Amino acid sequence: MIDDENMPDLARRLRDRNSFAWNFDPDVSDVATWQMETRDAVRRALDIGTTATPSASVLAEWDDGGLSGQHLRIGFSNGETADAYWLRPQTRGPAPGILLLHDHGSSFSIGRQKLIRRPDEEHDAAVQSADWARRFYGGRHLGNALAHRGYSVLCVDALGWGGRAGTGYEGQQALAANLMQFGQSLAGVVLREDLEALELLRHLDGIDPERVASFGFSMGGARAWQLAALSSGAKACVAAGWMGTLSGLMQSGSNQLRGQSAFYLLHPAIAGRIDYPHLAALAAPKPALFLSGRDDRHFPETVATDAFRQMRGIWDATRASDALRTRMVPGGHVFEVQPQEDAIDWLDRVL
Repeated sequence: MIDDENMPDLARRLRDRNSFAWNFDPDVSDVATWQMETRDAVRRALDIGTTATPSASVLAEWDDGGLSGQHLRIGFSNGETADAYWLRPQTRGPAPGILLLHDHGSSFSIGRQKLIRRPDEEHDAAVQSADWARRFYGGRHLGNALAHRGYSVLCVDALGWGGRAGTGYEGQQALAANLMQFGQSLAGVVLREDLEALELLRHLDGIDPERVASFGFSMGGARAWQLAALSSGAKACVAAGWMGTLSGLMQSGSNQLRGQSAFYLLHPAIAGRIDYPHLAALAAPKPALFLSGRDDRHFPETVATDAFRQMRGIWDATRASDALRTRMVPGGHVFEVQPQEDAIDWLDRVL
């Protein structure tokens, strides 16, 4: 259990007195005006201008039981390169696309392999991939399951994972510190690259750009709802295992009170201005599915349900109540097969 003994009284006072000036207030603004102005303000603060479409080259290809896979090397506008897997069904006609976003999980040696199984994967990565699927995804690779259901799936290594891995938590802390020297954050770098990866997916052959969704669990869930909130290219999102209010998450036992994984989720330029459920609700009236485990120690049920309640008010204000689905599911900080299947069924309906 993480305690809050390292949180100074100053942080407690900031937490308890903060009013989130950019949160939606129906007594001050109509929802459409608030969304337009707030989305623009968030993008300016995070220095997100026009999103570039990154380059992509094919490093390898494979077939796997009716699926076609490619190992891509992606070149982002910031000069970074990343490995990615693109898995798609062998069917004619345009397919809906999924940008599948991997979790954090305190393990950095694999990224894309957490979610997509490649039959000829290098041995050590294959072993880690299978173990990760067993521990967090009910023993299966979510990307392969989505592709078998007719979706074209792209999964990219985020900075610090897979082909971009450093030296574990020590390397993560160093990444964060080095970027801070230049006014950048890990969360901001990942978000910008995710936005570009989404644009790449929309332009890949055989993709219907009007049927593209973001999908992720844990840190991947947070990445998914940020894309839906800030990009018109994401037409829907599934976010499992990451939603709460800031005040609810800044409590004893929460990852918010330490460095490490928190660096991938904190945007200093907008911190204290808009709370998580309100940032996510910039996606309304898009279809969005949020799931949280009843026994998730990172996102207690009371904290998640409070966030869901606030999001519900904003989706209601857009007159799209049915577009938002929020569910507490059995279990802890895992994404089991049945909730995965329910999420894919929901995607089938909305895409």
